[in-house]
Amino acid sequence: MLKTETRDILGHKYVCSLFPAMHAYKLARKLFSVIVAPNNIDKLIEIDSDGELILELLSECIRDDLAINRATFDTIFTGNLKELVEALKFVIEVNFGDFFGEGGIGALTDQAKAAMTMTPSENLVTN
Repeated sequence: MLKTETRDILGHKYVCSLFPAMHAYKLARKLFSVIVAPNNIDKLIEIDSDGELILELLSECIRDDLAINRATFDTIFTGNLKELVEALKFVIEVNFGDFFGEGGIGALTDQAKAAMTMTPSENLVTN
């Protein structure tokens, strides 16, 4: 049985189950490409133009005993975009916190972002 975590988000009970390892790895690769992109929003739109990534990220969540999926997404989140963002943060924290955190690849993402904002001469000096 997979580990689950529960959190109250804006008055609603969310239960999030961990993704199986291979599924989490594939999702982490997609998320990493967004995090290190110079323009995160453009990259997110590029890889999730149809909303499938968000649905996939929320696929292991239950909100107030209602599974989050394509059929329930609009009912749950129409007019509740702040709740949607909080739910996504919860899923990412539960499933990828150790990977994207300071002890994981988080330090590398900070270095990658810093390197992308440097001029070529600054990059040579610091490396």
